[in-house]
Amino acid sequence: MLTRALPLLLGAVLALPAAAQELPNRPLRWLVPYAAGGTGDIVVRSVAPGVAERLGRAIVVENRPGANGIPGTEAAARAPGDGTTLVLGVFGPLTVLPHMMRMPFDPQRDLAPVSLMVSVPNIVVVPPSSAIQAFPDLIAAARARPNQITNGAVGVGSSGQLSGGLLGTMAGIRLVTVGYSGGAPAQVDLMAGRIDVMFDNAPGALPRVRAGQLRAIGITSLRRSPVTPEIPTVAEMGYPGYEVTTWMGALVPGTTPPALVAILNRAIVDTLNDPPLRERLTSQMYDVIPSTPEAFARHIVAETEKWGQVVRDNNIRVD
Repeated sequence: MLTRALPLLLGAVLALPAAAQELPNRPLRWLVPYAAGGTGDIVVRSVAPGVAERLGRAIVVENRPGANGIPGTEAAARAPGDGTTLVLGVFGPLTVLPHMMRMPFDPQRDLAPVSLMVSVPNIVVVPPSSAIQAFPDLIAAARARPNQITNGAVGVGSSGQLSGGLLGTMAGIRLVTVGYSGGAPAQVDLMAGRIDVMFDNAPGALPRVRAGQLRAIGITSLRRSPVTPEIPTVAEMGYPGYEVTTWMGALVPGTTPPALVAILNRAIVDTLNDPPLRERLTSQMYDVIPSTPEAFARHIVAETEKWGQVVRDNNIRVD
């Protein structure tokens, strides 16, 4: 369902870039398969104006939320490959859910990667009153109390659940996932001590951490964030290679010609490399990671293999 559309119109005085002449002379659609105002929506609406300016085209951002992002992503997979439809691709529908359910489209066949854009780590948080003072305490507690440490996560196959699953695979422990409909109710239960830990989306967790309502004991990126350099990575605390990020990128229908993919890639990469935009996103805990289409394609393949193993090891299923 279309919940909001934002036209990003250009002044008539802007000259049409020569390369973009190959695009049809009409507005582009950028589908966001999640609700307006969410993490991915913020990214697209931050990036789209610069892309529109560089292409000499209007861009309409369309939110199509629901069903873990599958319907909105499928809409792009079924669209004509003429360069006028993009979609925000997130790791869940592209690399995790294919291991858990019968998909209505093939992410690697029916969609063509354009560029990675950003990734967002999770912050490992516990209540301030918890006996878990630091990350090693979490591992020790999970080993001392098998299948009793609870991990609040938003949805099956979410980054919060997968963060706990990957840690379980690497550390030989098992956290019990408690599902929630959203991050806010999970945080409320965590602060009240009704669950033990969350691997919470960094932009959502950070305000609670800074307010003293939650204690941060780790971050799931490979490197410490420049925004929170005091929070150690899980990787540096004995689990080299541990990384869980909610990455996001731009894709187009799989039938889109490579020449059009290249035009879109250049516009997106140049926009993301614009210093003011990069600084603004970085300050909000987004890691800005533009890429070539080929590098994005390799990333999707690697992530599909990685999360397939975690899904199997932890018997994660869609009920």
